[in-house]
Amino acid sequence: MELPPSAQALLEAIQHNMPIADISREQHQLINGSPESYIAALPIGLSLSKIFDERQEELFVDYFSQMANDLRIYSRSNDVSEIINIANEILTNALELDDAQINLVLTREIIRCMKHHKLHVEDAIIMKVRERSQQPITEQQEQLAQDPEKVTEHLIADLNKFGVDTGLAFCQFVGGELIFFTEQEVQGLLTMISHQPWSIDALLLLSLNADPKIANTAASVLSSLPAKRWESLGQRQYLTLIQRFGHDSVKNHLPAWQKSAMQYGKQTEKHQVTELCLSYPDGNHAILFNGLLINPTTKHAHVFGGVFRLGFGLVDSYFDANTVDTVQYKKMTAEMDSTVEAIQCDPGILRHILCWALDEQHEAFEPDTLHMLALFPSQWTEPQPFSLDNLASTCNFPGEHPDVIARGHLSSKLLVNTPLIETWTVAESIDPALETIRKVRNRYYLEHPEPYIKALALSGLITHYSKQEITPFSPSNLFIFAAAYALQAPDRMRKTFPLFDQLTELSIQQQAEHHPMVHGPQEIERPQGIVLHIELDNSRPKIWRRFTISNALPFIALHDCIQAIMGWEHQHLAMFITPFGHIDLDDESDTQAAYLPIGAVLQDPGDTIAYVYDFGDDWRHTITLEKLNTRNCTQPKVTAGNGACPPEDCGGIDRYKDLLKLSRRAPLNDDEREILDLFNMQDWDAKHFDKNEVNQRLKEEVPPIFD
Repeated sequence: MELPPSAQALLEAIQHNMPIADISREQHQLINGSPESYIAALPIGLSLSKIFDERQEELFVDYFSQMANDLRIYSRSNDVSEIINIANEILTNALELDDAQINLVLTREIIRCMKHHKLHVEDAIIMKVRERSQQPITEQQEQLAQDPEKVTEHLIADLNKFGVDTGLAFCQFVGGELIFFTEQEVQGLLTMISHQPWSIDALLLLSLNADPKIANTAASVLSSLPAKRWESLGQRQYLTLIQRFGHDSVKNHLPAWQKSAMQYGKQTEKHQVTELCLSYPDGNHAILFNGLLINPTTKHAHVFGGVFRLGFGLVDSYFDANTVDTVQYKKMTAEMDSTVEAIQCDPGILRHILCWALDEQHEAFEPDTLHMLALFPSQWTEPQPFSLDNLASTCNFPGEHPDVIARGHLSSKLLVNTPLIETWTVAESIDPALETIRKVRNRYYLEHPEPYIKALALSGLITHYSKQEITPFSPSNLFIFAAAYALQAPDRMRKTFPLFDQLTELSIQQQAEHHPMVHGPQEIERPQGIVLHIELDNSRPKIWRRFTISNALPFIALHDCIQAIMGWEHQHLAMFITPFGHIDLDDESDTQAAYLPIGAVLQDPGDTIAYVYDFGDDWRHTITLEKLNTRNCTQPKVTAGNGACPPEDCGGIDRYKDLLKLSRRAPLNDDEREILDLFNMQDWDAKHFDKNEVNQRLKEEVPPIFD
C-alpha cells in the first residue's frame, strides 16, 4: 500500500526509533505540516503498527498526541468537523477487522489521545474498543468478584503500588481510562475508593470533569458520604471552582457540600508565588507563563505554568506535583528563554492574567490545572472581562487623555524595534488581490483591531510588572497603552500608524520570501537599451521620470536607479510586483529574483510592473516599458521628468497632498509652521525637477556597464 508522504515520513521516523526532539524541522513539517497529516497517521497506528515493538508503539503515541494537540489548536480558528468525521469513520472501519489486522492497544491509545485533546470520538467506537479489549475472566477473578471487600482491597493495593496518595494523583491515574467505563462501573470504582483519606479531593476534582456522566456520578457518590468525612478535605478551593466552572447539575449539590466543609473541613494556607516569568504576546496573541509555588506549611516548591491565548483562555497548563528547588526552576526558565524571551515579573500580575483568561475560557480543565487554580487566592480565579480602562488604571496610565491618544498612533513608532512585535506578522494570510500596502494594513490590522488592542494591553501589563532592567529596546508602557487607545479611534485607518505600517512592511517582505519569482538569474542574449517611464501613483501634480537603462541590468540595480532618479533615500524596504511574482529587495533575503535581468520581465513596449517603496507610507510607482533601443545603454540616464520627490516618512501620498495644501496657505500658525519644518517644506516647490542634478546622482550611485 502506497502511503501519503506525511505518513511515509512518520513510519520511517518510528521504524528508525527517532524521538520527536531528534527530527529536523523539515521532517517535522513533512510529518505534521497540515491537519490532513492527522488522518494519514491513523492507519499506521491502527494496523501497520502490528510490526512495531513496544518502544516504537510509545513513539507513535508521542507523535500522534502532538498531532492531536496541533489539530485542537487549529480547530480554534478553523472548522475541523470534516477531519474529525473522517477519523471516526476510519476508526469504525478498522474495528471491523479481526485481531490479526488491528492493533487494539494503539487503537485504545488513539482514542485516549483524541479525548484528552477534546476531539470528538463517537460513543459506539469507545464501547466497541472496550468490548474487544476485555480479557476472559479467570477463575480467580470470578471468585474475587464474589467478595466486594477483597476487590476493594486489591484495588487500593494497586493504587498504593503506583504511588497514588492524593486526589490529584488518583484523577491523573484513572483519567484516561474512565472514558471506557460504563456509568455503573464508574460508580463502583468511585465507591470503592471513597474511604481513602484523599477521596473527598478526588471526587471534587472528578465533579469538574468535562464528561457529564463522570461528573454527575462523582457528585452522586460524594453526596452519599457522611458529612464527617469532610474532615479529610484538602483543597476547599475546589468548591469555588465548581461554583464558577461546574456543570449545573453538579452545582445543585454545592449547598450541602459547603455546609459540610464549613463544619468539618480545615482551613489551609494559600500557596505563595515567589517566581514568575512571562513572554510577550506572539503572533497567535498567546503568552507563556512559568512560575514557582511554595507550600507555606512544608516549604516545598512546585513548578506551574501554561499558555494564555487571547479569546480562548488557558489553552494549555501544567502543575508538577513533584517538588523542585530553585536551581531546577532557573534551568527550566533558561530553557523557556531559549524559545521565547522570558520576562521576570512581579507575581501580582498573575491575578489580572488569570481572571482575564478564565473569563475567556472555552475548553474544560484538566485535573492538574484545576489543582493549580485551587492553590491560588480565590480572587485570582474569579473571571473578569477585559477592560482596557481597568488595565490602564492598574498600570498608572492616564486613560483616555486626549493628548496622549491623539499622539498614540505616531508614538507607536517607538515600539517598532522592540521584541514586542517580532511575531505579529500576517504573511501567510495576505490576500494577493489587495492592490495597495495600506489596504493590506487596514484589512489585517486596523479593520478589526480588538485582538491587537488586547495584545497591546497585555503587553503593557507585562511591561508594568516587569522586574527586568530597562534598556533602550524595552517597550515603553506609556507608548503601548497610547497605541492601544489610538486603535480604538474611529479615524485610525486614515492616519499613518507606524507600528502597524512596519508590521505590514515585514509581512509583505515575508510573503515575498515565501512566494518569490520562480525565475532564477539568467543572461540576456542581446543586451540593449530600453526607455522606461516611472510615475508615482495618484500624485498631483504628476511626479514622473523617463530614463534609459540596459535591459541586462538586474532588478536590484533598477531599484538603486529608481531611488536616485525619484529622489528617495534608501531608508525603507522596497519590492517589485510583476506578473510572475514579487521581487523582494531585502538585503538579507536569499531570493535570487533580485538578480534577475530587467529584460526577463519587461520585454515588449507597453509591459508594466509596480515598484513599492516604504510599505508603511506605501509609495507605489508604475513602471512602463516605452521603447526598445538598438544599442545597449552603458550608463542609466534621465531624459525628462516632473515633480519633486515627497519627503521621507511624511505619511504617504494622501498625507503629502495635505502637506502641499498647507505649504500654500498663509498665514500659518505656530503648529502649522512646526509641521512644515518637520518635513523641510517651508519653501516647497512641488514642480521642482532638475535633470542635471538627477543624472549626476545616477553617475555617483549606479556605476556604468560595458559592452
